[in-house]
Amino acid sequence: MSQPADTTSSSTIRRALATIDRLQRELETARRARTEPIAVVSVGCRFPGGADDADSYWRLLADGVDAVREVPADRWDTGTFYHPQMGRPGKMTTKWGGFLDRIDEFDAAFFGISPREAEAMDPNQRLVLEVTWEALENAGYTDLAGSRTGVFVGVIGNDYGLQRFTHPDDLTPYAVTGNAHSIVSGRLAYLLDLRGPAVSVDTACSSSLLAVHLACQSLRTGECDMALAGGVNVILSPLPSIGFSQFGMMSPDGRCRTFDAGANGFVRGEGCGMVVLKRLSDAVAAGDDVLAVIRGGAVNQDGRSTGLTAPNVLSQRELLRHALHTSGVEAGQVSYIEAHGTGTTIGDPIEVEALADVFPAEPGAEWHLGSVKTNFGHLEAAAGIAGLIKVVLALRHRAIPPHLHFQRLNPHIAVDRPPFAIPAELTGWSPRDGRRIAGVSSFGLSGTNVHLLVEQGPARVPATADGRRPLHVLAVSARSEAALRLLVQRHRDQLRGAGTAPAADHCFSANTGRSHFPHRVAVVGASADELGTALTAVLDRPLPDRTLSADGREPEVTFLYGDVGSERPGMARALYDSAPVFREALEHCHELLRELGIPLLDALFPEQPGAADLARPTVAQPALFAVQHALTELWAAWGVRPAAVFGHGVGEITAARTAGVMSLPDALRLVTQRARLQPASLSAQPGHDHDLASLRQVAGEITQAPPHIPFVSSLDAALWPWNEIPDAEYWCRQTHEPVRFTDAVSTLASLGHTRFVEIGPDANLVGRMAADLTGAKLLALASLRAGQDDWHTVLSTLAALYEHGSDIDWAGFDRGYTRTRVPVPTSPFIRTRHWYDAPTVAPASTTGAGEAARPDTPAAGDPAATSDGALLTREALLALNDDERFTVLADHLTRGVAAALTTGGGPRRRAGAATVQVGLDQPLLDLGLDSLMATGLRTQIRDQLGVTLPLVALLKGASIRRVTEQVLQQLGDDPHTGGAPPPADDTDALLAELERLPEAEAHALLEEGR
Repeated sequence: MSQPADTTSSSTIRRALATIDRLQRELETARRARTEPIAVVSVGCRFPGGADDADSYWRLLADGVDAVREVPADRWDTGTFYHPQMGRPGKMTTKWGGFLDRIDEFDAAFFGISPREAEAMDPNQRLVLEVTWEALENAGYTDLAGSRTGVFVGVIGNDYGLQRFTHPDDLTPYAVTGNAHSIVSGRLAYLLDLRGPAVSVDTACSSSLLAVHLACQSLRTGECDMALAGGVNVILSPLPSIGFSQFGMMSPDGRCRTFDAGANGFVRGEGCGMVVLKRLSDAVAAGDDVLAVIRGGAVNQDGRSTGLTAPNVLSQRELLRHALHTSGVEAGQVSYIEAHGTGTTIGDPIEVEALADVFPAEPGAEWHLGSVKTNFGHLEAAAGIAGLIKVVLALRHRAIPPHLHFQRLNPHIAVDRPPFAIPAELTGWSPRDGRRIAGVSSFGLSGTNVHLLVEQGPARVPATADGRRPLHVLAVSARSEAALRLLVQRHRDQLRGAGTAPAADHCFSANTGRSHFPHRVAVVGASADELGTALTAVLDRPLPDRTLSADGREPEVTFLYGDVGSERPGMARALYDSAPVFREALEHCHELLRELGIPLLDALFPEQPGAADLARPTVAQPALFAVQHALTELWAAWGVRPAAVFGHGVGEITAARTAGVMSLPDALRLVTQRARLQPASLSAQPGHDHDLASLRQVAGEITQAPPHIPFVSSLDAALWPWNEIPDAEYWCRQTHEPVRFTDAVSTLASLGHTRFVEIGPDANLVGRMAADLTGAKLLALASLRAGQDDWHTVLSTLAALYEHGSDIDWAGFDRGYTRTRVPVPTSPFIRTRHWYDAPTVAPASTTGAGEAARPDTPAAGDPAATSDGALLTREALLALNDDERFTVLADHLTRGVAAALTTGGGPRRRAGAATVQVGLDQPLLDLGLDSLMATGLRTQIRDQLGVTLPLVALLKGASIRRVTEQVLQQLGDDPHTGGAPPPADDTDALLAELERLPEAEAHALLEEGR
């Protein structure tokens, strides 16, 4: 039967309205995404005048510091190139600039870059790596591997490559990748394993602000979820300054007198600035500290102005208006403009004319105008980011820094009544309509103009102090012992300083916001003062040795579970009261045991002192199991999961549960039935086997599975077969047969397990290990100890595991507590000189590509050479005894790797390069050994020793010890049977490595392998 017409019409209308509503919501969502504000969640910088971080940069700005100085002697000889008269060929009219100190130094080891590669890297690349790392640490984001994070970096100069690599013999693949602009962003993305866009931008002086603008667009379109944006500029060559001087663009007295009547040109400067950006909604949801908000911006071109490098007032006006429109900001709401303002006679008047037209103001409502170039010159590719970070800091401090060198407005600025005021001193920043908004301009010599509108970020409401956990752990780590000592000192000083953040927040911020490196210490304390005192004690003793394995894996931990005898009323009460994960696990056991007639919590924490519920086996055994299980869950929440387990008595059931042999309800059924056995059954006296029948029945009814981690039996001390399950008879036997504890620990040690944590209310098994296994190199720690504070014991063990290389889930450690991220010290860089000093005298002749002759005798450091220069041969090694063979080969490989990492080999080897210490068990990848170096070493080993290793053996988890062992293993094969066996197929590993390499390096690797 057909529907009435009015019913059909009504249904159609409802569907249409629903469709319209859905489309409107989608359009609104798209509109919001297109215009969503972008949060600046962190900044990093290195600018002239010692502005090495946000705090020192703000002090420079607020104090009105002029950081311009004479050209340092390590850049060029001003006497050779300076002449005060403009137009002199080969001369510059200035001897001033804004320069960084120690530009030749870099912490290559921190980034796993070999000295050999580092010296070929343009300082632009080095600065971006260090400054970005500091920005990420300030934001609390250091583990971004695999994330959709974009990199956008402005860079224009190439002084290092043009100045240092002038002869064909100087060129290596590292010189190519080390001086390419594309690698400035690409190397950062590679080292951090980022999967978003990686873009290097060159629009001359507007490069860095355009990089930020592009990053904002990428975030809004969803190409990335976080962006690292900024710019870098380094001045090493006098040539650009000579060229600018020919145009009369350089200030003879070395001052950017922006907007002043005495303006006479600009001053060149160098530096690096990077910001960490996120969509505002994402930043707020993540609890980030939003320093400022980029409301929007615009970019355009001057087009055909009065000259290629001349600005265009019409284009600038259009730019400013479009930026306001895209930002949703009214001109009258803008109260500060950070101008491009370089101090040139043409640029300043045009910029101010455009600003005055777009941002008019009534008398008494003038906006402020300034330019950071008056502090340290024009940073060119980094100029825009320097201005943006200045505005971010000014918004943060609600104050506008003084604009230097201004006395009287430039008469060429044709403005009847300036709508702006130029601050001569630090000036409070009053909001307009309750908002503080600034504009930031950056104009390129190429004609590309950028303007961004930036607003004060939303205030972050600090979390309410959470004091439920009485103690805290501060984990500090570094790449080297020297860096670790310096970082420990920084933490100590901050914890003892005025206005120190709560200890819990300091520890949370340091633990979760930093990468964790091999050199480690961890201290436990209740307050900032206690933590500071503990750190002082650390500085007074030798620091722990590096303990990560040679292949970079964390040390594995074995859990030990004991039997009854250690239980006591009130055990683990402190954890139950103030560890949410422990409490939840224990209460879950309580609910399950209540169904079995066991009042767990009443027995553990009796209201009446002296209650004897735990004296009854029927209660004691389930209670012990429950505490062991809750401790296991607590350790798991902290990221500590066992690689193997052992237990005896009740503890063996807990171990089986941890190994996945049975579920928690089944484990509780089994342990409860076990607890009901008569004492005679537990000693296996004759005639009492029928008492085990009920246990046998329950054990047969529960569901069991093979263990998913190594599980060592208490009865025979053997590893339980991976494809078998314990039968019911096993659980009956383990109630009364002897426990082979010492043999079980020996079994575990033979499998490589050397770190043990006892899971229970006391340290009985730890004590037995100390007594029975003297001399064994085993680490045995307790979760709890009778008579000692629960939190202090368990956190001391956590700290010890961390120091010995275990990876802790620090976010999980504080999950369930309220914490606020606060500023904490960043990782120190231990810089050394990495500088390619090209030979002053060219070689008499140069061989063609690929025709470099092999030296007649092996060079020092060749892995096939002995200390006197003779070749180390297969026959010579085989003539030695086993110990000598290992020592000799390891020594030669060590020298070979050190040579590969520092100076290379053959005709390119140079004296005086930076050195590197190669330890026997250090991961070679951490030292900076890459596929090119590995291929060279592989070829030398093959040619001189007749051993062909798979390339992956030198790249993945390789150390001197492991490579030596692999070479010796193949070396021992009978040469009459065909020599060493064919290497394992490493095609997949090689292809994977090639995909991650720069193109030049990949081609070189393929050529080497032919």
